[in-house]
Amino acid sequence: MKIREHFNRRFFLALNYVLCILVALICLLPLLHVLATSFSSKAAIIAGRVTLFPVEPTLINYKYVADDINFYRSFFVSIQRTALAMVIHMSLTLLAAYPLSMSKYRFHARSIYTWFFMIAMLFSGGLIPTYMVVTRTKLLNTIWALVIPGAVPIFNVILMQNFMKSLPQEIMEAASIDGAGQLRTLTSVVLPLCKVSIATVSLFVIVDNWNAWFDGMIYIDDMNLFPLQTYLRTVIVQIDYTQVTDPNDIAKLVANGGTNAAKIFIAMAPVLAVYPFVQKYFVKGIVLGSVKE
Repeated sequence: MKIREHFNRRFFLALNYVLCILVALICLLPLLHVLATSFSSKAAIIAGRVTLFPVEPTLINYKYVADDINFYRSFFVSIQRTALAMVIHMSLTLLAAYPLSMSKYRFHARSIYTWFFMIAMLFSGGLIPTYMVVTRTKLLNTIWALVIPGAVPIFNVILMQNFMKSLPQEIMEAASIDGAGQLRTLTSVVLPLCKVSIATVSLFVIVDNWNAWFDGMIYIDDMNLFPLQTYLRTVIVQIDYTQVTDPNDIAKLVANGGTNAAKIFIAMAPVLAVYPFVQKYFVKGIVLGSVKE
């Protein structure tokens, strides 16, 4: 019986490793192909000879990107948007999660607000009502149209709320006995204990806002104000090859794939640079924030 259990355990681990490797390859291979295309020559791209390694390596594609003012303008818009979202979203998330983490004896209306947030998360107002609100509040064609509508990510509030619930209540009670108010307790006691969860939620905010493109399409009309992902979709995805009849024009569009690949890789670089610093908190923060009722 012990031998069989040992064999089953080893088989499970082997299967687990194989599945993890397959998932890793599925995620990694497209990235390697984009990187290889960005460093390959136009002739190699047109001929379809680029796979996972650069063919006829060159930096000409990155030179073209360096000359594209619109790309760097949209890059700056995305940096501005992500920075504002980090400040606003995290501040509102923490301010909402802290009272919701209290017991009903300390915050009698906690159940009402909890249900309010849950209903708002499950049933959104819809695209058209949201667009009408953004229009009536004069936010169209401003950076605030990309930040304000999603200023309170409810899923993140629930994560932070559950994490704060897992903290010893005696610590908050001791701070209250020492004369600390709720704001002082939050900033001096709770937040230092929530570094793991804050790092995890911050990663969610960064990735969500950096990769968002749809809101830029519906709230921004001026291409000079596009965030990076909306700009990339405009110049890369919105190309109707069926309307191009001249073979020379088709060849030019295919050849631009190297420049587009360079833009895509540069757009991925900030998230790839940030993720390793918070990756160690990722799994721990989610687990710690999900075990408390």
